[in-house]
Amino acid sequence: MVQPQEVDVIVAGGGPAGCVVAGRLAYADPNLKVMLIEGGANNRDDPWVYRPGIYVRNMQRNGTNDKATFYTDTMESSHLRGRRSIVPCANILGGGSSINFQMYTRASASDWDDFNAEGWAAKDLLPLMKRLENYQKPANNDTHGYNGPIAISNGGQVRPLAQDFLRAAHAIGVPYSDDIQDLETAHGAEIWAKYINRETGRRSDAATAYVHSVMDVQTNLYLRCNARVSRVIFEGNKAVGVAYVPSRPRVSGGAVEETIVRARRYVVLSSGTLGTPQILERSGVGNSRMLQELGIPVVSDLPGVGEEYQDHYTTLSLYRVSNESMTTDDFLRGVKEVQRELFAEWETSPEKARLSSNAIDAGFKAREHIRPTEAELKEMGPEFNELWDRYFKDKPDKPVMFGSIVAGAYADHTLLPPGKYMTMFQYLEYPASRGKIHISSPNPYKEPNFDSGFMNNKADFAPIRWSYKKTREVARRMDAFRGELSSHHPHFHPASPAATRDIDIQTAKEIYPEGLTVGIHMGTWHRPSDPYDASKVHNDIKYTKEDDAAIDDWIADHVETTWHSLGTCAMKPREKGGVVDHRLNVYGTENLKCIDLSICPDNLGTNTYSSALLVGEKGADILAEDLGLQIKVPHAPVPHAPAPKGVASTQVR
Repeated sequence: MVQPQEVDVIVAGGGPAGCVVAGRLAYADPNLKVMLIEGGANNRDDPWVYRPGIYVRNMQRNGTNDKATFYTDTMESSHLRGRRSIVPCANILGGGSSINFQMYTRASASDWDDFNAEGWAAKDLLPLMKRLENYQKPANNDTHGYNGPIAISNGGQVRPLAQDFLRAAHAIGVPYSDDIQDLETAHGAEIWAKYINRETGRRSDAATAYVHSVMDVQTNLYLRCNARVSRVIFEGNKAVGVAYVPSRPRVSGGAVEETIVRARRYVVLSSGTLGTPQILERSGVGNSRMLQELGIPVVSDLPGVGEEYQDHYTTLSLYRVSNESMTTDDFLRGVKEVQRELFAEWETSPEKARLSSNAIDAGFKAREHIRPTEAELKEMGPEFNELWDRYFKDKPDKPVMFGSIVAGAYADHTLLPPGKYMTMFQYLEYPASRGKIHISSPNPYKEPNFDSGFMNNKADFAPIRWSYKKTREVARRMDAFRGELSSHHPHFHPASPAATRDIDIQTAKEIYPEGLTVGIHMGTWHRPSDPYDASKVHNDIKYTKEDDAAIDDWIADHVETTWHSLGTCAMKPREKGGVVDHRLNVYGTENLKCIDLSICPDNLGTNTYSSALLVGEKGADILAEDLGLQIKVPHAPVPHAPAPKGVASTQVR
């Protein structure tokens, strides 16, 4: 397709929100010319995207993974014991929706209400939440949609470890629930839904749903991949276009090769929490003092650009499981016959295949019953108590922690001993820590100054420490439990009751030749030849102050991003550091909007794909109103080009 030099609307960034905006607007009016510019490659019919079970490949930082960009802290962090955290961002059309874990969750109602912005309360957004969903699970509430473009299901298979996990979670006080994504439930466990179409087995990504389906039937949506938007072109303070460059620099005497595209109506920045503020700053929108030091003419003095970076934090711990357990370990460690079997299974019956699942089959939100007691709150310290009062105390729909199980080791299998594993993830969804990102040069290829801010507020250690203890208790109560992989746990003193035991029941006689218990610390008394009986685990592990210090050191050494970046171009009053207003207009400019998760003024307790889609839907509605258009939601799917044999595609609906 010939790329025009002028269009009506330019969308800079092809992540979930950008795909929604571009697709919705183009479909609303075939005469409206929309250009979508994406820094990564096109994801269309890429088997390394649409097969759900191979997502781990896209998480790796190596020479063959071009689907992600990795931001590393510029400076070592004392809060991470001298470590530099790494935050990946998707580098492919569809953004994170093309390569993420595919875990479906939604933010609590109070998360949106806390934006304190006109039109952004949960009750205002609920119709849009339903508009985007093709919910393929039974539901006992009216918060889900069934005719939208984004498919949500349990995936092709649910492994038995999931049921074991749910039973064990119930044993520590987390009841089973049919739906904990109803915007209200903050305490319950469920079979974890996934962004997978149960009819095709395929990943449900934003580009397939909103962009490809429109481009198949209309000619007014122009797609430019492998191009990075460098800056917005202004006439005065009015955005009239963008300059973009090749995603990878070419040798041209040191000059940056820019291509200019003009926009008659609007420029929309949708390059994500880490990308959008950099474009703004290179364009002259940001802290005027910093811009002047870099020789960039100031268009709008907005010190909040690039500030208040937020994320969600996770730690993971590995446990051995019985040899009979169904896990992904042999596939991930590269056993050729297993890989051939799973890929062949996908080719014949993708909707039922093991690769049509992410192996993250169950999870929970926790608040009641195992919420911190008054004594525990006191132990957690004044910093967490302030966090508790601000986020949780008077908002019963906010969970204190998330936990989930992966049927396999989420780790480098070349470093693990043989066996089968499960991974427990602990998530902190409302951290108090904040970071920042700012450009270091007007050159778009220069690395920015980045400070993730991970764990720079002491309040964040207590809830992660608490979450580790709770998920460990769930693991110990699972029937499949066969001990802890000590290398992936805190380094407790060997004499501590909290010390880990790297035990496999099948080899326990080598560890305890005298035939004693599998582990006194587990509260069990049975011989190694007996099957493990989780029902005999009654007592929680008791931790000393020294044990807590060991957990905190482990957190500092191992806490990771969840790829849930948000907050660097906040939607709040300008005098409070805001960058955009409730209509997503950038303060001090005209015809320029930000529509991605950078606009969040505070955190959202969820896997953020659902939130990015929702921000995109809201932004599309706002833009349509500004343009005098009506978003079209057809009753029948948009026609689509023939898909590969046995595969149907989701559509804009």
